[in-house]
Order: sequence, then structure tokens, then C-alpha cells
Amino acid sequence: MDSVLLYRMIGVVLIFLGILLAVNPELVSHKPIPEDTFKAIERRIWWGLLIGVGMLLQFHQQWLPWQATVSATGATLLLGLLIARLIGILLDGSVMKQWVNVGIEIILLIPFIWWYMKVRV
Repeated sequence: MDSVLLYRMIGVVLIFLGILLAVNPELVSHKPIPEDTFKAIERRIWWGLLIGVGMLLQFHQQWLPWQATVSATGATLLLGLLIARLIGILLDGSVMKQWVNVGIEIILLIPFIWWYMKVRV
């Protein structure tokens, strides 16, 4: 089997798993849902890392040049966190502090995308 195809298949599985766990984090944790909306959203955020790693494997399968790999990794991890945060806002409710975090993540995402577009081959 071609390694690119294998990476893409693993990527799809990780994206699906990350979205599933961001939507329903109680599948792996039996902690009570926090009353505070901010904390309720935050319990979903870390599953965005699975989404980000899955997107990296799905769309970027090369190691060299290393600048492209670092920028793609930063961009996909931030995008995964952003997706999980937006899922949390959609399901748990909106809090201004979470929207500030969305803005910060978008501001951090832009240079990674710019860097990737500049260095990719």
C-alpha cells in the first residue's frame, strides 16, 4: 500500500475521532459537565489536537523542506483547536472569552498559513 494513502486514511480516522470526541467528550471521561460555560467548552478543546494531527496527515505527507512541515503542523494544530472550540461554542453556548480565544487562534493561524505558502515546494 502506498504510504501517502496510508497517511491519508489514518488522517481521516483521526479527524473523525477528534470531531466525535469534541462533540461528545463524555465517551472517554465520566467527569460531570461543568456548570461554567467557559469550562464546559474547554473540556472539548483538546480533542482538536486529534483533528489537527489528522488534517496534517491528510494534507501534508512530506518531511522536507522542514519549514513547510513546521508551518503545516502549526497551522493544522491551530485549525483543529479552532474547530473544536467552535463545536464547543455551538453545543455549550457562547462566552465572550471563548470568542477572544477564537480571534487569537485566527491571528496566530494567518502567519502559519502565510509561511507555508511561502516555503512549500
